[in-house]
Amino acid sequence: MQQILKIHISDVVKFSKGILFVREEKLDGGEIKVSFYAYDVAENQIAPITKSVYLLNKFGRSFKPIEKQLGDYVSCDAGRLPDGGAAVIYTTGEMGIFTGSGELKWTGDLLYHGCPARDIAVENKHIWSVVPDMKAVIRYSVTANKVVMRIGGGSTGTFQKPVSVSEYENVLYICDREKFCIKTIDLSDFSVRDYRQFEEPVHKYLQSAGKEFAVLNSGVYIL
Repeated sequence: MQQILKIHISDVVKFSKGILFVREEKLDGGEIKVSFYAYDVAENQIAPITKSVYLLNKFGRSFKPIEKQLGDYVSCDAGRLPDGGAAVIYTTGEMGIFTGSGELKWTGDLLYHGCPARDIAVENKHIWSVVPDMKAVIRYSVTANKVVMRIGGGSTGTFQKPVSVSEYENVLYICDREKFCIKTIDLSDFSVRDYRQFEEPVHKYLQSAGKEFAVLNSGVYIL
């Protein structure tokens, strides 16, 4: 693994040349300074970017009205919907569905047995999320407005503390913070497999510019 960042980051999203990340610093007066950066895989360099570049890659072309309605645009996770809109979720389970023009179509809490879901991976008209307190991964139907599938949970032992989900080529990647690992779910048959094991908690997994990235306690790595 190659470590590319040692600092704590507040958010990370992919873009065409690598990843974009956000750093929040508390100033002496108590204010929070938010800075935006890009890591370019080909150049192996980090450079500052504008907030607009970060928002465009996170929410899509309608990022301006979405940003205004959200207020806090950093601590949420977002996924692009087939119609050009976006789905947004916070760690509290509060979720919003935005149209391609940035209008708020629906908002509510995505809960499973009273526990909040977090993180988003879009699969056509479905949204996959993780429910850390239930040790489960759920599939939510946007059209039916309900959870239609659960993987893990209960006494299965499949997951211990799933904290994030991403999707690439019909495969889900689940970061399990307490098991220090990434597991995969093949969406063709919903089989679960071990993918990567670490020696510390893993929080986020991304693929971009032909590389794999993981956010661990100690920093951001190329796998």
